[in-house]
Amino acid sequence: MTVSNVINGKAGVRPNTRQRVLEAIEATGYRVNAVARALAGGQSRMITVFSPQFNRPYASEVIQGAALAAEGLNYDLIVMMLSEQGFSDVSVVTRLAAGALLIQPSHVNHWQRAALPVHVVSVDGPGELQLTVDNYGGARLAMDYLLKLGHTRIGFISGLESPGRRPASHPFHPGQHDRDDADERLRGYREGMAAAGLDVPHDYVQHSDYTKPGGEQATALLLGLTRPPSAIFVSGDAMALGTIHAAQDRGLHIPRDLSVVGFDDLPIAAASRPGLTTVRQPLAQIGEVAVQILVALAEGREPAVPPPFATELIERESTAPPCSEELRQ
Repeated sequence: MTVSNVINGKAGVRPNTRQRVLEAIEATGYRVNAVARALAGGQSRMITVFSPQFNRPYASEVIQGAALAAEGLNYDLIVMMLSEQGFSDVSVVTRLAAGALLIQPSHVNHWQRAALPVHVVSVDGPGELQLTVDNYGGARLAMDYLLKLGHTRIGFISGLESPGRRPASHPFHPGQHDRDDADERLRGYREGMAAAGLDVPHDYVQHSDYTKPGGEQATALLLGLTRPPSAIFVSGDAMALGTIHAAQDRGLHIPRDLSVVGFDDLPIAAASRPGLTTVRQPLAQIGEVAVQILVALAEGREPAVPPPFATELIERESTAPPCSEELRQ
């Protein structure tokens, strides 16, 4: 029992004995089997992350922050990519975790919740304990920036799809209004236009799915209009990359012929050519805070739950004032 008490950090072990045990552990390369410890009824030191398959770049940023926090707190992180069945394929191992981090959940019904650990934190979606960003404020940052550049014909590509258009492969099967991030960004776009005294033509708002191909398709519709926009605010960086490629395929120059603003500030935003102007949300920090909250709950402490995280406009090379020809139209 002495070795077990040392490994689990329990009191009642003499300092010199504890030191000898730790030296033996180091010499033999022994590592605690987190699953075996949980199965034996000990305190679990595992955090399970449930990640959607449809928005992997976003999720990977959150997971990086979660992994950093878990390592610092001496917890193991298990990542599960959800299938079409959502939580129905949750293994017994994940149920033994100290807590679960849900990335972009849109719906968790009673039966799915019963398969999860006691403590659950949701990122960018509904749940008992949610971490969110100021999506509306971020959208207003993007709109105020484009309006200040002189754009008046501004299109918008939303991550919220119209009813019936969501692919069946999306893992959470949300209803149209089950998540509010896209709703809040769309509201920021509309109210930004209204504050400038500008009407929003019906066709200037297109719905997509947070993927690059989805962004390409939505952009093709916007650029095919009789009076296409001179700027497009896209509510996700992957879609914005699709916007840039779709415009370039038509022979348009970014930003001379079309300005593009994204949302997220994923690594692809800086790697894009031209670099993508976007609204940054602190995804890695959100992942870190989520794990810190779960660990606090698992250890019987009251966690500090922050207000919505602030966003920041990151200006790169994909935006410019509209050309003089655009202003005359």
